[in-house]
Amino acid sequence: MAFLRRPTGTNALVGIFLLVLLAVFAGPGMLPRIISSVIPSADESIPCEWLRSGEDRAEHQSLIGRSVVNPISLRVRSSALPRTVDDRLVINIVVTNDSIGTVAIYYNPTQVRLGDDGVTSGLGVVFNSTSAIPPGQGQGLSYPEADIRLLGPRQSCVHRIEFAANQYPDPSIGTGNATVKAYYRNTTGGTSAPVSNLATPIYADQGLWVGVAESESSVIPFASG
Repeated sequence: MAFLRRPTGTNALVGIFLLVLLAVFAGPGMLPRIISSVIPSADESIPCEWLRSGEDRAEHQSLIGRSVVNPISLRVRSSALPRTVDDRLVINIVVTNDSIGTVAIYYNPTQVRLGDDGVTSGLGVVFNSTSAIPPGQGQGLSYPEADIRLLGPRQSCVHRIEFAANQYPDPSIGTGNATVKAYYRNTTGGTSAPVSNLATPIYADQGLWVGVAESESSVIPFASG
């Protein structure tokens, strides 16, 4: 007696549908993280330089984004130490907005710090540090619009740092036992300026998140093989 067999294409479609559901419920950052863990050279998101600039912040801000207490999280990934003079040590900082609101951050790609003075706002990395990043002190200043970047709900961005073998900022990096940790600090919401002499701004500040976030430390290993 012959039995009818279900086409294998149906099973494939069901499998794809279940994978899509898993990605949706696990979170929008799950798939990029899996890809980056399998392919270390693959970035997890767009470069932070591609984020929208925060324009006209005296009038346009996300109320949800302003109300979130701790929206920012960081992760840091390091490549292995260079094996030749042509190779590079690559450190990727992944900045994520874990909230459902749009969050404004201070980011200038030319001013990402190597080390920490305990005060200055912005993104940076420290090497061989086990201490918590201090919060700094509030400052009454206004940020240029080009240095205000907007992270959308659940959005991530990546900042990439590269070093040649003779350009390590810390001599211990070449030992294969050094660690790197990323941090983000902002000490002020920024002071808003009126759009014109006749307009009263809706918001008295530029709405940047104020606080400190830091990643877990990541080992900078020797290359295998």
